[in-house]
Amino acid sequence: MKRRQIRTAVLTFVLTFWAAIFFLRVGSALLVALIAAGLAIVVGRLDSDVEPELEPVARERRDGARGEVAELAWSLVGRDGRTGERALRRVREAAARRLARHGVVLTSPLDADRVRELVGQRAYVTLTKPGHPTPSLADLRHTLDALERLGPTARTTSESS
Repeated sequence: MKRRQIRTAVLTFVLTFWAAIFFLRVGSALLVALIAAGLAIVVGRLDSDVEPELEPVARERRDGARGEVAELAWSLVGRDGRTGERALRRVREAAARRLARHGVVLTSPLDADRVRELVGQRAYVTLTKPGHPTPSLADLRHTLDALERLGPTARTTSESS
């Protein structure tokens, strides 16, 4: 038996004995003891330990997984009808990777002219403009089209003689 159960049993016995000797008949004393035992059990349950919280299951994030695509789709439009900050951040990360494959750094002032040459002025402004207001959805779509046209790797042309 647990300590709490022993304490409840002893309290019930003492209360029954006390009620039977001093105040009540045996039947009424047993009823008082039964009520006291019930109250002791209820109070004991209220005092019990809090259930432990389950730790969240760590899920491995994979680039391009269904959840990531859905998350990106929901983050495209912000509250004001313009591009959401999260979506813009993701596009900028993708653009930085795509441009790095072409040998330029998106955030480098030295490569600014080369970036403009590769993606165009409108896409360059969308990718580099800090702060608010965020670009419109049309600007974002134009930027994505420009990055898609750019291709994943630099094109090499071999000259034939």
